[in-house]
Amino acid sequence: MAEQLPPSGRDDLKRIAELAPEADARVRRQHVISQVLLSQFATPIRRTAGRHVQPHDLHHPQRLPKPRTPRGVGFIEHFVPYASASLEQTWAQVEQHLPEAFAAVSAGTALDDPDMVDRLRDLIALHWARSQHYRDLHQAIFHTFYQERFRRFLNEDQVLLQLAAWEKTGLLITGREGLALHAERVMAPMVNAYESGALLRVRIEASFAKIRNLLDGLALQILRPGEGEFLIGDTPAVTVRRDGPMVSYNMAFGDCHTIVLPISPAYVLSIGPEPAYLSVPRAQVDELNTLQIRAARRYVYTRPGSTLRPFIAQQIRTSRMPNERLTGTK
Repeated sequence: MAEQLPPSGRDDLKRIAELAPEADARVRRQHVISQVLLSQFATPIRRTAGRHVQPHDLHHPQRLPKPRTPRGVGFIEHFVPYASASLEQTWAQVEQHLPEAFAAVSAGTALDDPDMVDRLRDLIALHWARSQHYRDLHQAIFHTFYQERFRRFLNEDQVLLQLAAWEKTGLLITGREGLALHAERVMAPMVNAYESGALLRVRIEASFAKIRNLLDGLALQILRPGEGEFLIGDTPAVTVRRDGPMVSYNMAFGDCHTIVLPISPAYVLSIGPEPAYLSVPRAQVDELNTLQIRAARRYVYTRPGSTLRPFIAQQIRTSRMPNERLTGTK
């Protein structure tokens, strides 16, 4: 009954089989924000060695956590629990070139170098695919797929299920209970792949490649604040759509108008109509920061000493809503 899976499902199971020898090669601490990206928000602080960022806990806004090194925040233990070591190697191939790309952004020359533009677009793709939002979406899609596939097996695809049961057992199963049991057996490989984390592993890998291809050739814009500074959330690559005064976020890539990613207090990457460095007014800076707060699952990060803490607290009180929409910031 493998033919009853969609092509992507068959490809997923094939890729999982390829990865089986390295299933237990796992990395415990997996950063959903690249350390090299968080380092762009880090500064030295008094009486402490190294550079630090300031976490802000959206669940407990009254708390002011101590500044932390980029290595000590922005990670989830066993985010991908299956064959994650090779996936981390894929991320490393993107991340190893970022310091020079960030330097080119600061120098104002990044958009003149196709290699730098490619590296920055890859950074966007990485943080879209390796995100808590994508993991949540993956879980929701799988449950929807399972329920719909199970329903079809017991209704319009019942004859196919009966044929599969006949081939497997030599019995003609007609009772609904027996059919349901065999449907569960047919779908067991996908369920096992989902529960082990193997399906998430291959879906993240495939989605990274897909978003990379979709971004290829699209114009990159680099936004600078005319006033104020940018922060970064723990789910930092955010798809955005504007319909009049209403701004929506976290929709599918094909439905968005742009995708944004902060890369320092002074710069945000954005997909736009043409390559450009753009200075954005304070209202747009506030809107971009609000998007980061709204899309974040638990934390946003600023440089230590940032003046954004009152703004963050205000947005938590007034703007965080579950419908993934916000009105234009005035």
